[in-house]
Amino acid sequence: MGEKPVPLRDFLKNVEEAVNGRVATDADTLRLYSRDYWPLALLKEVRGEELPKPLAVAWPESVEEVIQLVKLCNEYKVPFAPYAGGSGVIGGTMCEGCLVIDVKRMNRVLHFSEEDALVVAESGVLLRKLEEFLNEKGFTLRHIPQSYPEAALGGLIATMSTGQFSTKYGGIEELLLDLEAVAPDGGLIPMRKNLVPRAATGPDLKRLLVGSEGQLGVITKAALKAFPLPSHSWNRAYAFPSFEAGLKAMREIMLAWATPAVARLYDKDDSAARFHDARDLLLLVVEESEEELLKAKVSVVERVVAKHGGVDVGEEYVEKWLKTRFDVISELKKLVVPLGLWFDTIETAATWSNLPRVYREFKKRVKAIKGVYAVLAHASHFYTTGACIYFTLTYEASEEVYWRTWREAMRTLLETGATISHHHGIGLLRKEWVGEELGAALNYLKRVKKALDPLGVGNPGKWLG
Repeated sequence: MGEKPVPLRDFLKNVEEAVNGRVATDADTLRLYSRDYWPLALLKEVRGEELPKPLAVAWPESVEEVIQLVKLCNEYKVPFAPYAGGSGVIGGTMCEGCLVIDVKRMNRVLHFSEEDALVVAESGVLLRKLEEFLNEKGFTLRHIPQSYPEAALGGLIATMSTGQFSTKYGGIEELLLDLEAVAPDGGLIPMRKNLVPRAATGPDLKRLLVGSEGQLGVITKAALKAFPLPSHSWNRAYAFPSFEAGLKAMREIMLAWATPAVARLYDKDDSAARFHDARDLLLLVVEESEEELLKAKVSVVERVVAKHGGVDVGEEYVEKWLKTRFDVISELKKLVVPLGLWFDTIETAATWSNLPRVYREFKKRVKAIKGVYAVLAHASHFYTTGACIYFTLTYEASEEVYWRTWREAMRTLLETGATISHHHGIGLLRKEWVGEELGAALNYLKRVKKALDPLGVGNPGKWLG
């Protein structure tokens, strides 16, 4: 490899000075930061293909250092990609020739108030570390995504994450009170003067950064709601005569405000794979701080479940899920890779009236694709208006099969009244279809991107341009 051109050498020298030497350009580091957990990128890596690499990786320790880095990127017209936990699955951090700004050294908890039930932390704090800090205080975020062991706060906000307890506690956007960020032109977007529960002070610019996937700036700090750790909980699993019957039961439970913390409705195929029980299974976790409230909710749940044909099968499946919930993908890889297969997950959401059709059509149409071997499904993240369905696929380890599957999957979701993504986001993976879902709104978002990022240096090549 030849020497870097003089402007790039000057750029890297200035970057090194800006972060006191915390920068790397060696091949091993660049390879590590060349991808997230996008299954297609993992497949290419396993097959020995070279992925596009960033120019360098820098580790700032303060918002001031982030500002310096972003201003340098503008000065030298070098693109940048924010990076936190790297646990995304859509290629959102992949950026050839970029300066990767890894915020994981910005990992302090800055403020916690038991009285106000809130916490303020830097964006690089690992979610599990923040949760452990809160647990010691008797509190919790109750934001537990599949990526919990690796995820960092800034990435959760940038991808509009949701977690396994979201049915009660909400997604990251509902926990967020305020944030600080560095805009793509190097300017600071500060938190408001006072931290308050809600404010009607015009459109909230910072809400645009929720789900922006690093294209509209680098999130550096956030204020979040915290909740007292629940002191009472109840776990139960039920077998239903059909997946649709389970959906009807969950609709009635949600509209009765007997909201569980966790609800996961597995279809027969998914139940057979995970629990060796080929029935449609609903797993529930109800938790409250007051025992009387817990008992009232459980009473409603039991009545509604019985009405829709649910049969109590005990706590065992819930306990197994709680114990193994972060091992699903690693266990799946162990099963499929030796068979020459690969895997992916596709999450969507729809209203109650559309969910049965989305479920049936997706299973039918995607399973019919040549090279697809299994389509498993479970519903989770329930709302008063509908729910998320999470499909797990195994297929022939081929890029051609991969894209054929995704195109049919996205077409099916859009045609049956669903969204192309409930919580994984867009990234490189879904950019082909986001315009069809958003319509002309996408053009306005691109205009916002242009205004905040006139040189186009903020995580370019994604769905905002």
